[in-house]
This record gives sequence, C-alpha cells and structure tokens, in this order.
Amino acid sequence: MRNTASAIYPIMKSRIVIIILISSSTFASLFGQKEDNNWILGYSQFGIPGINEIMRINFNFSDSLKITHLEGAIPLTLSNVSMCDSIGEILLISNSCNIENKNGNIVENSDSLNPGLVYDQFCTGDEPIGYRSTTNMLLLQQPDSAHLYYLFHTSLYFTISPLVAYRDKLRYTVVDITKNNGEGIVLEKNTIILEDTLSSDGICAVRHANGRDWWILTTRRKSNMYFTYLFTPEGLTMFEQTIGVPTWSEAGGEILFSPDGNKLARFNPRDDLRVFDFDRCTGLLSNPVHVPVIDDADEDLTGSAAFSADGHFLYCAEMERLLQFDMWAPDLASSKKIIAERKSNPACPNGSSLAYLELAPDGRIYLTPAGGQRCMHRISRPELQDTLCEFEAFYYSLDAPFSSLPHFPNFRLGPIDGSACDTLGINNLPLAGWRYDRTGGLGVDFTSVSWYEPTAWAWEFGDPSTGANNYSTEKHPSHTFSAPGGYDVCLTVSNTYGSDTKCKTVWVNTVSTAVPAESGSLKVFPNPTTGELRWEGAENAATVRVYNLLGQLQLEQSTTLQHVDLSHLPVGLYSVQFYAEDGALVGVRKVTRVP
Repeated sequence: MRNTASAIYPIMKSRIVIIILISSSTFASLFGQKEDNNWILGYSQFGIPGINEIMRINFNFSDSLKITHLEGAIPLTLSNVSMCDSIGEILLISNSCNIENKNGNIVENSDSLNPGLVYDQFCTGDEPIGYRSTTNMLLLQQPDSAHLYYLFHTSLYFTISPLVAYRDKLRYTVVDITKNNGEGIVLEKNTIILEDTLSSDGICAVRHANGRDWWILTTRRKSNMYFTYLFTPEGLTMFEQTIGVPTWSEAGGEILFSPDGNKLARFNPRDDLRVFDFDRCTGLLSNPVHVPVIDDADEDLTGSAAFSADGHFLYCAEMERLLQFDMWAPDLASSKKIIAERKSNPACPNGSSLAYLELAPDGRIYLTPAGGQRCMHRISRPELQDTLCEFEAFYYSLDAPFSSLPHFPNFRLGPIDGSACDTLGINNLPLAGWRYDRTGGLGVDFTSVSWYEPTAWAWEFGDPSTGANNYSTEKHPSHTFSAPGGYDVCLTVSNTYGSDTKCKTVWVNTVSTAVPAESGSLKVFPNPTTGELRWEGAENAATVRVYNLLGQLQLEQSTTLQHVDLSHLPVGLYSVQFYAEDGALVGVRKVTRVP
C-alpha cells in the first residue's frame, strides 16, 4: 500500500504537537549499558496463599543470570517497567499506578497515574494488584539530562455497560531522581500528549540516528495510522503516517523495533504480522510487508514478538505455537517455521500458553504464559534457524505464579556513523558481551552479544595447551577445552573508534559416569557441579525439582532434557528430587553447587 506520508514536515495540520520539556544543563551518559539489567517480575494475583503481594522475582543479567527474591512497595502484575542505572542498579519501577525508587519506596507525588475506572479498580483499595495492561509503558532518560526520567504510559478507557475497553491516551510523567534526598519526586504527572483510540500493540522506542535522541511510536486502533514522537532535549514533536495494511481486530499484541532500529514489526494472532523499514534519521516507515498467518490462532486474544539480538530472526508467540521468521530472507512469508507448540506440564497447572516474549541482555529470549503461571520457557540460541534455536519449554519453574515481563527498548544502540543525522560527534564505542553453551564433554559454544557495531572479534579461551586453538577471530566460535576445570575466557571487540574487553570464568566438566554422585540406581553427575547436572537411573521420572536448604523450590523442569542448568543458583547445597508422571517420588539426591 502506498505511503501517504512522503516526508516529515515542520508543520502538519492540527496534528503536530510540540511539547517543551524541562531543560537540564547536566550532560548524561549517552551510551547506556545496563538499563535493562534487572527484570522485576511480580507475583500474579492468582498466586498462592501466604505470598506477599509486594514480593518480586528478580532476574539479574550480570555475567550470568541470577534469580533472587526482593520485596518492594508496589505490586506488579501485567503493567511492568523498570530502569537501571549504567552499572545495572535499579533506579525506578512502575506498575502504571505508582512509581517506586531504588530504595523500594514510592516516589513522592507518583500516585494516581492513569486516573479512571481501571485505576480505581486495580490500583486502590485494600489489595491493589497494579494496572491491567501489557507493553503500555516505557521509561526513558531525558536526552542530555543526568537526573530526569520520563515514564511514557497509555491508559485504558473502560466501561461496564456497555462493555467497552481500549487504550485512549498516551501520557508522560517526569521524575527527578535527585530530589527529596535521593528518594526522587514526580515533577509533572499524567500529561496527555495523544488522545485517540489506540491499539493494544503498545508503545515502543528506538534511538535516533544521532545516537542521543529517541523515536517513540504507537498506533491507532483498527487502522494503519502510526504516531511517531521525536524526544529531544527541547521537547516532543509528534508526526503521523498512514502506511500499510490496516489492522481490524482488538487482539493484544506487540509493536517493536529490531535491535539495530532499521525494522519495525507489529504482530498479534488475529491481525498477523506487519513489517516495515524504519529510517532512524527521519522517523519514516517504508516498504510495508503484510504476512498473513493462516492457522487456528485467529481467535486468540493476545500474542507478542521478539527479535534475535542480531536481528536475523523474528519470533512471534500466538498462544498455541511459537513462530520464527527469517528477516534476511527474500520472501519473509515463506521463511516461517513453527518452533514450538503448546504442551501441558505440571509446572503450569493453569495452562502453558506461549504468550509474552522479551529479548534479554544475554541474547536469549524468555517466554512466559498468559494468566499468571510459575513456568517460564526460553529460546537459548535465537540467532540460529529453525529448531537449532533450541526452544526449551518449562525451563524455569518459580516458587509462585508471576505475570508478564517488563518491556525495554534497545539501550545499547548508537548513531548511524556517517549519516546525515550523525551531527553530535558521538561515536560507536564498542561494548563487549558474550554467553556460552556447553555442548557436552569439554566442548563449549560461544556467542558474542556485543553492541555499538563492532567489526572485529578476538577470543582468548584461557587454554594455552590447545595452541593456536586457544584463540579465535570468529564472531560465534566453538572451543574444546583440554581438561575439566575453570578457564578465564576473554572477548575483545573493536571497530574504528576503539575496543572493549569482557572476561569471565567458564567452568567445564565432563559428564562421565565414572564418578557418580551416589551409589544405587539413580546417579547424578558431576557432583559438585558448577551448573550443569545430568543423571541416569531415573527412566520413569517425568519431573525434577530443586530445593534449597530452606525447602524453597528453586527450579522445576521436565526430565525429557536429561539435564538441568543450576548456574543461576547461588553456591550451596540443594536437594534434587525426581517425580514420576503420577506424582510419585522416584528418588532424591543432594547436590552441591560450586563456583
């Protein structure tokens, strides 16, 4: 369909909105590194008795994923956004009702966000649970400011008789994190910048090509109208564009930019997939592609999407199945692969739908069911095609049901060097990051998850006895280590502007049965373990559960994988319990997790 907005004009009849923001003379760091380092998951209101409504599960993506429990001031369910500082420490959290600060206290004057019937129903009273909307918030630092943060949020219009519900306003709320002795204060609240019938696909953001400013985008309900805002130190400027095939349904979905910002994807199970090119200089969409997905998901109410870190593949969750599209294929529609289909599991007693996706800083994609569940799935290698991406169903099982996932833009995106918009003298200084996957025995696959456009990769595996194989210049190499043990592995990434090095310890174990953990028919090995645990002699077991010394469930997983990864658990002693499909206990083994 023809693009009806051929250019962005300084003035557009009655629809141009320029909002002057609070200015700041303090220059903030342009390149965020760990703003999305902590994912704060709130317990579902459909939880279990005795679980405090303000308890959270914290997924901390530092050198490796660590899962811990926190307590805060506000309940988190579907509406969930957070922001860390540049070293990965929590600054702000919001549930669309209030805003919480780094000390776990409610920010002054942050009450009554999104006023209306939904706020009154879910944000007030004796047992508030938080706002009931997904992908409805973004937290962004004001360009050129070190202390002003903007919460962009959409509100729900809701009536009971007749039953009507849709997003009706896009607003912003401003927090100064330095005020009130570091507790922060809301300076401006619920400022409406767009009043329209907005779609349930949410809002998304991407860096401007100058490396400092932001583009923020949302859409009109049942249409092909796109609203784009340019967020600069001077304010917000809004533009409209009509492009592509209109949507027709009221299904929930997701709209998001690719990690490099050059693509925009929009997906829900009823309206299917829409993909556009995006110009980070002008904010214009172009080359619309509509991909109908013909299946039985057209009655599903929600879905989501996530790109692999390199932008090669787009994953779309439609409740009953998980789809993969090759963004580099000449024919996007024909590249569709069904990666996984919904399965039942005791870890998800209320259903195991494939609902919410989010790309994490480790380059993996995490996937949760709808409706509040204990289980979480993940895509371990989303950069690989078809089943090589390693979808792992029920990979995590948490101690109580949780709801939804936080929603982030790519904070590690710089300018388009040499473009007409590269006017601020900002350079893409590379940032190294990587993960590893054990392949069995002494073999390990390494994946670079580095940012700011590196052009060269230099690996050193800390294994000099392997000679020249101790080094690699591949982006995603593999290495077979010479012996079990710990190895200090380093990746250095570089480009024209500089280099950066990231080192961490990789522990490698054999999986030989020569040293079983215990005598008898059930054997677990290696024990002690640095993370990976395998077993034999539990052929009739269907589920493995891992408990800490306090009897708290740390992990639950199907035994069809024949191994579990304990690397996210703290060092210590654990009870690993194996259960048959009928719930009968097959066996128990004590396992020590070591560094």
